[in-house]
Formats: sequence, C-alpha cells, structure tokens
Amino acid sequence: MGASKHRDVALGLAIAGVILALAGEVIVRAFGQTLIYEPDERLGWRPKADFALRMTVRDAGGEYQVDYATGADGFRAFGDPSSGRKRVLFLGDSFTSDPNTSNADAYFGLVAARLPVEVFAIGGGGYGTLQELLLLRQVVARVKPDIFVLQYCTNDISDNSMELEDRMSHVRNQKNLRPYLVGDSVVFRMSRYHPYRLLLSGSRLFRKLDIELMKLQYRFDDPTGSEPAEQRAAAIALTQLLMGQVVAALPKGTAALTISCNTSKPEEAAAWKAMAAAAGLHAYPSVSERVEMAESKGESVRMIDRNHWNRLGNRIAGEEMARVLAQNYLAPAPGRQ
Repeated sequence: MGASKHRDVALGLAIAGVILALAGEVIVRAFGQTLIYEPDERLGWRPKADFALRMTVRDAGGEYQVDYATGADGFRAFGDPSSGRKRVLFLGDSFTSDPNTSNADAYFGLVAARLPVEVFAIGGGGYGTLQELLLLRQVVARVKPDIFVLQYCTNDISDNSMELEDRMSHVRNQKNLRPYLVGDSVVFRMSRYHPYRLLLSGSRLFRKLDIELMKLQYRFDDPTGSEPAEQRAAAIALTQLLMGQVVAALPKGTAALTISCNTSKPEEAAAWKAMAAAAGLHAYPSVSERVEMAESKGESVRMIDRNHWNRLGNRIAGEEMARVLAQNYLAPAPGRQ
C-alpha cells in the first residue's frame, strides 16, 4: 500500500472516529442522566442554581419519585430571613445535596416541617470540609444563621488530604477537580486548563466513559485499605483546622453543631467527635445512631448504593435532628416548662 493510501486510510479512520464521538455525545446528552452540578472555579463544582428535576431513584424496596429543586446559589431550602424566627443553616455533602429524596422528605425538610424555624440547606456531593468552608463564606452573609449544622461524613478526612485521597480513591472526577488546603494556600491537583478537566466539563460522553471506567476499577481493585499513620494524623489535624475555620466564619453568637452520616465505626466516630470538640462544634451522634439502630432491626434506610439515606433514613435523621434542636436550642413553647 502506497503512502497516499496510508494517509487516506488514516484520514478515514480519524473522520469516522470524530463522527462516532459526536454521535455518542449527542446520544449521551439526549438520553443520559441530567447533571445537577456544574463546574465552579473556586469550589471545583457546585449545585446548579434555580434548577428543578423530577427523577426516579432506587432503594432496596424499589423505585420512587424524587422532586429535586434548588433556588439562588443552589440552596435546596431557603427560608425567610426576615420572618423573625431562628434561622438554621445546614451545610454538607451528598447526604444534604444529592437527590436521594425530594426536598420536603430530606432530613432538613423534616426539620422545617416540625419546628418553628427558618431552614436553609446547601452543599455538594463529594464535598470535603474545605469546599464546605469556601461555600459557607459565599452564603453566610445572606443567611446570618442563628444555628449552623455541619453535616460530616467519615470520608471527609481523606477528601481534605491530597495525599490520602490520591492513595484511597479512584474517584477522579472529585480528586482532580476539588481544591485542597496546602499550607496557607488553596491549590488544585490539576490546572483548570488540564485536558482531563476540560474534557470532563465539556464532554458528557467523556464524563460517562470515565465514570464507567471508575466503576470497573472498583470491581477489580479495592480502593480502600490501610492509611499510613503519619498521613492520616496529618489529615485529621487538617480537618480539625478546617472545622475551626468553619466556626470562625459564622456570625458571632451562632450555635455551631455537627452531625455525621455514619457513626457505626467507633474509631471513626471518636475521631469526628474529637475534631469537632477541638474546633468548637457540638457533635450530635444520635442523628446517625438512630438511623443505624433502625437498620440493625432490619429496616431499609439506605439507597441502592447501601450508603446514602433513603426516604426512611432521612425521616429518622430529620426527626432526631428536630428533637435535638427543640431540646437544646429553641425556647420552650409559652405555658410549658
């Protein structure tokens, strides 16, 4: 075959590849899952603002409908700041922000329905404490909370550490996009112009293929394992520092609380409580303990991923959260002691 024929074949293959890629992009955009997050220069990603979506989700019991909606800045709940009632701001990761339930059925929605307070809720799936801190600084002046609740997850420690997350996670679309605190500087693992970041933000097909590849990696390579003691200690110290900065970002006099998505592992729960106490956050493990107690009795409290709370898990957590707030932070009703 002559050189010109080689060039023709190569050109033909290149054109066919481009056509297939474009066709795949159109198909994924038309029939793929709707994205609820968008790229953000400072946070890595953030919930879309003024966005509504009805979708079908699954837990162990089957499928159910979720009505997910956000307002300005991506809040899932935004009460009336001028009502004169106490304002409660919930800030967290996927347990707060992902559409595992409708807004009204989320744990913060249960609090809004049961207590005479104004509820505000915002966060981002996969967020670490630094992202939550940066987001808090953006929105705190609008809310001016009387009570603040930081929703914590056990993976926050590794999410906050560039070294640990590199060792422990295959989740490229988080670790390659999120900011990290290194010394006194907020840095990213990759430049905003890195080909991976550009492709992930610009191509739905690339995102889909990357997610499927990550799922395949999880099947053949357990991403968990032992964390080097020195790196874990440094990550805990960093998380505690960030928690302290979260408290410092709140208005003076704000009651600062934290709840966890999981308290089933004593060592992890103890680390969370110790970091919270040192940072000035009041930890309330009973919220997740109530969910785990129901689970131990055979109740289905999680999504199909066996991690996130489903509607029942959120209801249990919300009821306990409402009890904690009413008992410790709200004045008793008139005529009652």
